[in-house]
Amino acid sequence: MEINEIFTYIKVVWRELSQRKFKVAIAVTIASFAIMLVGMLRPANYSSGVTIYADNQNIIKPLLGTKASVTGVKQNRTAQVRDIIYSPRLLTQVINSVYGDNAFRTPQSKEEKISQLRKNIEVNGLSGNYIKIIYKDDSAEKTFQILNKIVELFIQNSTNSKRKESRNAFNFIEQQTESYKALLLNAETKLKTFQSNNFDGTESEVNSRIATLRATLEEMKIQIQESDTRIASLEKQLSGESKFASNDYESAVYHTKLKRLEQQKSELLLEYRDDYPAITKLNFQIEDIKQTITEVNNAEQTDTDIDSDFNPLYQELRSKLSFAKVEKQTLLNRLNSFNQLLTEAYERRIRIANNKAELSELTRDYSVFQLQYEDMLAKKEKARISMILDIQGQGVNYKLQEAAAYPTIPSGPRFLHFFIAAPIISITLIFMIFLAKALFDNRIRLSSQLNMLEQLPVLATLKHVVSLQEKSQRRKQNALLFVYSMIMAASYTLVAINHKYDGTLIQYLNLGAI
Repeated sequence: MEINEIFTYIKVVWRELSQRKFKVAIAVTIASFAIMLVGMLRPANYSSGVTIYADNQNIIKPLLGTKASVTGVKQNRTAQVRDIIYSPRLLTQVINSVYGDNAFRTPQSKEEKISQLRKNIEVNGLSGNYIKIIYKDDSAEKTFQILNKIVELFIQNSTNSKRKESRNAFNFIEQQTESYKALLLNAETKLKTFQSNNFDGTESEVNSRIATLRATLEEMKIQIQESDTRIASLEKQLSGESKFASNDYESAVYHTKLKRLEQQKSELLLEYRDDYPAITKLNFQIEDIKQTITEVNNAEQTDTDIDSDFNPLYQELRSKLSFAKVEKQTLLNRLNSFNQLLTEAYERRIRIANNKAELSELTRDYSVFQLQYEDMLAKKEKARISMILDIQGQGVNYKLQEAAAYPTIPSGPRFLHFFIAAPIISITLIFMIFLAKALFDNRIRLSSQLNMLEQLPVLATLKHVVSLQEKSQRRKQNALLFVYSMIMAASYTLVAINHKYDGTLIQYLNLGAI
């Protein structure tokens, strides 16, 4: 469609409107009042917002490190704030504070009001730790009052919740600490009682004792065998010796002792000096032996003397044989004693094996309870410091960053917008209806429509000629239309003013008369 044709259709629509001007005026009036009535019935919507800041930075936490923890918030702070604000507990407190405890007759009406508040509250997360809380209501006073009460109760409940959480944690850990302390004392008493009633020692000690006894027994058996061999040898030597001996033989015996003492002295001189006590003692013995040999050599030897003297070697062999027999008997007695001790050690190991399981259980319980008790003591100290931090306001705190502003202007389309837009929308709507009628009905209004329908050439077009009578009639109609428009405009304005300022028409008329 070309531009000239568009303007042609506009002229056609204008002509149609002019022919039905009174009907159009009435339709515009009705539509304007209807649209304004919608604006009048639509409740005003006041909105106000508050910005809070979740402050989780403090100097205490870096200084304490892992020795204490401060009560924090969840990762999604917006969701946490929304859950707390939307909770029935907090909204009930808001309603009771703003409207009063007895403002609602039935619990159902109170629940409906809580649901309405929840729908009118909007919680949005901003950049960083900032959170925006918006509330909408049909009253500016209620909007401002309810929003401040919501934020006040939220911050108060958040602080109380942190303190209560840390206090409950401390009380729980303290209770567990006392419980583990009682268990530890009970396990310690049982362990002491068991140890005081059992003196057998440990299994390693008994095994070491048994090994020592067995080694001693084996060594004693070898010594007994050596004693048997020594006794047999001495008895054989004794049987070959004579009971009596001459002085020459006695001198030979002393010479043998002298050589043995001198040999011992030579061995000691390899390691010690002449003034060593053992060497001095050997010197005295050597001198005595030498003197004895001299006396034996100088004595007179007679046959009667030789026959009457005993053989010293025979006496010595008898002495050694007696000593060997006594030593063997001693070893046998010791062997019996050690066998009895070994039997007792075996019995002791059996008792220790029987008590080992009970001792292990008691020791294990004591170790576990001691470890848990020490761990609980450390956790108790952390919980105590954390509780103090929360009481003093450390940790994550919600602070009021931007206070709520009193809403003086409703949000969204206001009554003034409906008042201004109603005539414009009405006129535009009527114009579009007539334009649609001109485009889609079957009447021929333009010469171009003849070419499209009949495919015949149009030779000429004649303009509509208005007579003088028609012009006079149009002037009268236009005057009446103007008067009607002024009356309707005045009525439209008075109705709007009456709604806006809650006045009456008589009051406005009296005010005009004054």
